[in-house]
Amino acid sequence: MNKLEFIKEYKKCYKKNITYTEAKKDVEAFLDLIENNIMNVGNIKFKEIGAFSVLERKERVISNPKTRERMTIYPLTTVKFIPTKVKKEEK
Repeated sequence: MNKLEFIKEYKKCYKKNITYTEAKKDVEAFLDLIENNIMNVGNIKFKEIGAFSVLERKERVISNPKTRERMTIYPLTTVKFIPTKVKKEEK
């Protein structure tokens, strides 16, 4: 699901009739809140849903299977979502 689909789904689930721009504003505010807290604190936990945490990937050297050329993949910081056991069992 991309951001556009998420906004449309949020608009459908919202109790009151709201416009697309209002739904987009709400979703962007929520995503900004998550982003700022992850950057400052390092993780966010939602009870009975899961947790967002920062994942640091190390630098590594790989090789192209065809040419055997060696390439370096630089370190990367990304966000990882870990669902709770309750959510894993629901699937």
